[in-house]
Amino acid sequence: MRHSEERKATISTHQAPPAPRGRSRVTLMQLELMQHVATMQNITAAGRELGMSGSLAARQIASLERALGVRLFQRTTRSIRLTEAGERVLDWARQTLEGFTELDDSVTTMTQAPRGVVRIAVNHYAAGSYLPLVLSEFSAKYPDVKLSVVTTDELVDLVADGIDVAVHSGRIPDSSMVGVRVRDVHRVLCASPEYLERAGTPKSLDELEMHECLVHPSNEPVNWFFRHGDKTVGIPVRSRIEADSHNVLLEFARHGLGIARLGRNIVRTALEAGRLVQILPDYACVYPSGELPSVWILYPNRRLLYRTRVLVDFLSEKLTALTEYGAPAPQERAGTRTRK
Repeated sequence: MRHSEERKATISTHQAPPAPRGRSRVTLMQLELMQHVATMQNITAAGRELGMSGSLAARQIASLERALGVRLFQRTTRSIRLTEAGERVLDWARQTLEGFTELDDSVTTMTQAPRGVVRIAVNHYAAGSYLPLVLSEFSAKYPDVKLSVVTTDELVDLVADGIDVAVHSGRIPDSSMVGVRVRDVHRVLCASPEYLERAGTPKSLDELEMHECLVHPSNEPVNWFFRHGDKTVGIPVRSRIEADSHNVLLEFARHGLGIARLGRNIVRTALEAGRLVQILPDYACVYPSGELPSVWILYPNRRLLYRTRVLVDFLSEKLTALTEYGAPAPQERAGTRTRK
């Protein structure tokens, strides 16, 4: 959305908190600024996000409060937070901004190429391997779309964190999201030769229980589950070390701190170089249901803007066409679109 004071909206009494006659009109820019302040809890940073100085941002917030006749933020020397009235106005502001954005987007769809900013969250492995090439191709095809990339191995709250699209590996517990499933993830157990020489190589799941395991605290259950033949078995794991990054777990395993359970694409180079050794290769690492983890393209369960829809379709096509190790597959197949 353009941040221009030329585009204004007059608040009507049936849509927003009442305002007496004679008050100045509320602009879309002020509503968007309010939304940024509420998210960032900092007026200067919110103003900078919209290309204005901190002093101008503060004046715009004050002008918005005068126009509405309510105090929107409770300010202290250390923090700024929404008042009760501010919470109500923010809900209305979001609906108003979404409505104008959809109108602008509909016109763009009919007359122009996609444009604007799309915020995308990706895990560290994807950001450091196959995704840069994919996003480079997207930017070449759609030069008017600006991509803002956030790297995290956690499953983000798309709405609260202001994320338009996420590339995520693992479970999708939030039913407010819609996902495009693009591939399965094959995980393997592995450890360094030094660790196995010191602690022994487990030959069964019973023996695995006696070893130090390296786990991901955000999405690892108490048990690790394996599929062997037509049976799914879970075993408790013993761990003194946790890490919230697959790359960190990889380094821990390489340095002999324990047995890791990681995607085959992540450990491929270390396995080929002999820095890691695969353990119990006949057992597939699965969820309690017996299913393999998947890579998902996620977005909020709501109407997508044109630029976001274009990115989702592009990622679905390109990521589905990649092999497990990030190279183009011989033949593409369409991703499966699923509500979670």
